[in-house]
Amino acid sequence: MKFKLSFLFAIILTSTFAQKDSLLKQFDDSRNRKTHQSMIVLSSWAGANIAGSIAGYALTNNYEDKQFYIMNGAWGVINLSLALPSLFGKPKPTGTVWDVQKRQTNVEKLFLANAALDLAYIMRGTYYLEQAKHQTDINEAQRSRGFGNAIIIQGAGLFIFDLTMTFISNRNRKKHLDPFLKNATISFTGNTVGLGYRF
Repeated sequence: MKFKLSFLFAIILTSTFAQKDSLLKQFDDSRNRKTHQSMIVLSSWAGANIAGSIAGYALTNNYEDKQFYIMNGAWGVINLSLALPSLFGKPKPTGTVWDVQKRQTNVEKLFLANAALDLAYIMRGTYYLEQAKHQTDINEAQRSRGFGNAIIIQGAGLFIFDLTMTFISNRNRKKHLDPFLKNATISFTGNTVGLGYRF
C-alpha cells in the first residue's frame, strides 16, 4: 500500500512539473515569436528606408533632399544592423521560471527605454530645424533641414514601433505569465528552498 501511494505521488508530481514546464515553454515560445515578428517589421522598415533613400538620392538634384536621403539611409543601415542579428539568432531554450521572467522583464525594459530614446531623437531633429533658421550659409541651412526632417521621421517611426512592442509585450505577460506566477509558491525550511505550483 505504501509503495502504491508513493508511486501515485510520484506520478502526480511528475505530471504537475510537466504542466508547469509546458506553460512556461508556451509563454517563452510566444514571447520569442512576438520578438521575431517585431524584428521582421524593423528590418522591413529599415530596408524600405535604405532602398527609398538610394532611389531618392539618385533622382533629385535638390541639395536639401539629398541631405535628407543621406541621413534617412544611414538610419536604415543602423536599424537593419540592429534587427538582423535578432532576426537570424536562435532563441535561448526555456529555462527556469526565474529565467523566463527575467528575459520578459528585459524585453519590456528594452522597448520602453528605446521609446524614451526615440523622443530624444525627435527633439534632436527639431533642434536641427531650429538651427537651420539661424544659419546664414544656405547649404548649411539646407543640410540642417534635411538632417532634421530625416531624424524626426525616423524617431517618430521608431517611437511608434517601440511603444507598440512595449504594449504587446506587457499584454502578453499579463495574460499568460502573471497568472502562472500567481500560482507559483516558494518555501524555505532553513536548509532547502522549494518551488511549488498550485493548479
